[in-house]
Amino acid sequence: MKITNIFMGLVLIAVGVLGVGAWQLGFFLPAGPAHVFVVQKNENFVHIAHRLEAQRIIKSSRALRWYVSFWGSSKKLQRGEFAVVENMPIPELVSALTEGKPIEYKFTIPEGYNMFQVAEMLQESGFGTAQEFLKIFRSPEITSLIPTADKNGPKPLSVEGYLFPDTYLLQKVYSPHEIVQLMLMHFREEYRGWKDSVAGNAQLKALGLSAADVVTLASIVEKETGAAAERPLIASIFLNRLQKHMRLQTDPTVIYGIWEKHGSFDGKIHKSDLLTPTDYNTYVINRLPPGPIANPGKSAVEAVLKPATSEYLYFVSQNNGTHVFSKNYEDHQRAVNANQLNPAAREGKSWRDLPKSERAK
Repeated sequence: MKITNIFMGLVLIAVGVLGVGAWQLGFFLPAGPAHVFVVQKNENFVHIAHRLEAQRIIKSSRALRWYVSFWGSSKKLQRGEFAVVENMPIPELVSALTEGKPIEYKFTIPEGYNMFQVAEMLQESGFGTAQEFLKIFRSPEITSLIPTADKNGPKPLSVEGYLFPDTYLLQKVYSPHEIVQLMLMHFREEYRGWKDSVAGNAQLKALGLSAADVVTLASIVEKETGAAAERPLIASIFLNRLQKHMRLQTDPTVIYGIWEKHGSFDGKIHKSDLLTPTDYNTYVINRLPPGPIANPGKSAVEAVLKPATSEYLYFVSQNNGTHVFSKNYEDHQRAVNANQLNPAAREGKSWRDLPKSERAK
């Protein structure tokens, strides 16, 4: 009888210990509200355990440390934001922090946005301040990563043109440097696919245009048309003008000079802007600007690499996203009179009238 009582007592003690342990590990507890828990890079695990307890996600930091020590999971911790629940059982919590997928946020750079606009978007999305990103965009440490840079030529002024337009999955724990590097890596991957086309393009070679010049010209093509089908034709016009040593005379380059000077653009371009000499004013300079004026998409780059064959030298907007193309100045002036100087031709028209399938994306 005594042995039986002793045995039963030991069983009760064991059950009690297991029960307390299970409670400490979060079993049998009602699930509480959801939390977003952040694990920073190289954060000390002891500190993580204390923060989890302080935020009432777990009951005992000691129990978590014991569990992780026993199972050897601390080395597998990931950096990032994780969705967790208050009173989450410790084994499930550890699994979430070591094997789960961190929370990611979609961030899209539209084709044709410049670095000032991208910086503002990054700030609005909570990844850092616009000024912080603009400083990084111009830092030699970052611009040295641009793959089109000529080791013997002029160094890129910024990452303008190389923040590849696409949708990125970003984490809030990424530093601004890491975010910019990620975008440049994406551009580098695209560049691998077309760099041989630059080297083998006879027209580009005859004009002395480098891979960096291709990006610059693609950024101008990107900004000049709302119709995707027109890109190769507009690219051919700019290449024809360069061949004849004519000024490009394109408003988007002038506008970018305003962005560069003021960090913003109010949407209005004045005659004085067209007459003011700047490195980006192609009404004054008879060459390409010193760098891209926006971040072109893949199709704009392809339009420069594979332009249409044409004798056109001029084009003017029809106010609906498309253009009239001319071979000589007289025809061009007639098109300007008909489409730009005639108020009736402009009233109520917009590039948004183009079918979505025909718009430049």
